Amino acid sequence: MAIISKLTIISILVISFALAFLAFYLISPLSKEQRKEQIGEIISQLINFVLFLWLAKILLNLQLFVQDPLAVLAYPSNSEAFYLATLFTGVLLFYKRRQKKITGVLLAHSFLQVFLAASFFYEFIQFVWRDNPFSFHYLIVFGVLLALFHLLQGRAKPQNQISIVLAVGAAGFFAINFMLPYLTLFGYIMEPWFLALLLAACFGLLIKDPQDEPHSETH
Repeated sequence: MAIISKLTIISILVISFALAFLAFYLISPLSKEQRKEQIGEIISQLINFVLFLWLAKILLNLQLFVQDPLAVLAYPSNSEAFYLATLFTGVLLFYKRRQKKITGVLLAHSFLQVFLAASFFYEFIQFVWRDNPFSFHYLIVFGVLLALFHLLQGRAKPQNQISIVLAVGAAGFFAINFMLPYLTLFGYIMEPWFLALLLAACFGLLIKDPQDEPHSETH
């Protein structure tokens, strides 16, 4: 049963992100080449995050891993591993941005669109298929954020668009924090301080050089 539960969660995540990438490819105002490039970069970073998640799980259970590696690898990752993997991913993205291997705002703008859509699909599946009543609150928040994101598309600079959506998202999540016993993100329990720190880091990454401005190109 535990294995089936894990496979079900993984399947929901894969379906959610697949639908999000499809929506991004169909809706994004970027050129076809840019859309493909951004999807490739986001997938690459998601793979890095999964690898960092496994590394974090090993580091947090290093003594047990030395004694019984399978016991650690078979055990689900917890919130602490998620925090550490997020930190590793953030450091990698910061390094790649400093090396000008990625365009910070363009990647952030593309990832935000994919993330919001994937989160919406994930919570929708959880609410409709798995009858999770808690998902309804997240479904409303992510639905509002998606609508706001697309409403601002073309009406605000990308960095301003990201900032507004993040600010509204922060308000929505902290409202949920008062209504539900805990906050979750893709099934991981999140502490409010982590979300606040993550939002602060995102705002910090938006402080950029003028040449970091993404260029939209519709065909």
